Amino acid sequence: MRQTRLTTRLIRSLGLAGRFRATILAAAALFPAAALAAPCPTGMPVAGEFSSGFGYRGRGFHPGVDIRAPIGSAVRAASGGTVVFAGRYYAYGIMLEIEHQDGTRARYAHLARIDRDVRVGERIMAGQVIGAVGRTGRSTGPHLHVELRRDGRPTDPWPWLTRTACTDGIEIAEARR
Repeated sequence: MRQTRLTTRLIRSLGLAGRFRATILAAAALFPAAALAAPCPTGMPVAGEFSSGFGYRGRGFHPGVDIRAPIGSAVRAASGGTVVFAGRYYAYGIMLEIEHQDGTRARYAHLARIDRDVRVGERIMAGQVIGAVGRTGRSTGPHLHVELRRDGRPTDPWPWLTRTACTDGIEIAEARR
């Protein structure tokens, strides 16, 4: 079975190699590439490199994941929803919070700016540009902090971000988690 560029990206973005390769290739053969390129409920919000994971680390608990990217890189909504907060928020710096249909909330933090068309109460579509990567708040360098909250509690956003094969051409550099 031939491994296409799309299946290679899928295998790398999900961190699956070796034993799962054959299964992924078989599944890819069943679905045409056009189906995988259709609109997705979630996707990567920015092209960059995974730099920090969810959970406990040296200085305490990290409630999200960080994706390193150049300042000014476009940040897109990973999923559609309604803006519930847009502005400065303590150590998060410039932050945007979107509530999704299922009640989960996604936070996009350390932004350089929020897009001028994005305001509290506005409906946001998946893939819509919502801001730009920055280093505002308590940040060691330019990156996007993505946090997912269910019932007010932080939960690992990585599975939510990577649960679909579609990324609308946005790639995340292969990095160790």
